[in-house]
Amino acid sequence: MKSYKLIINPFAEIEIKEAKNWYDLQKDSLGEEYFQEIKKTAIRIQENPFQFPKINKKIRKAVVSRFPFSIYFYIDELTINQCICCISHK
Repeated sequence: MKSYKLIINPFAEIEIKEAKNWYDLQKDSLGEEYFQEIKKTAIRIQENPFQFPKINKKIRKAVVSRFPFSIYFYIDELTINQCICCISHK
């Protein structure tokens, strides 16, 4: 199976860090738990991006377990560009 390289948008990185900090303020280690769930989802995208549904012609959505976040991304020939990681209220 083809392996994909993830390119994370700088704005998504900032949002992930801010959310991690916010969760840490709510409860010790919760921010790290959040970050690990983001990481697991990113690895799943990298391993098989086609398992996630398309929300339009180009963009796919991967829901993060345990937290109200989703990762939106599109697939290039050689890379997967994660466009943004944003709040998705469940």
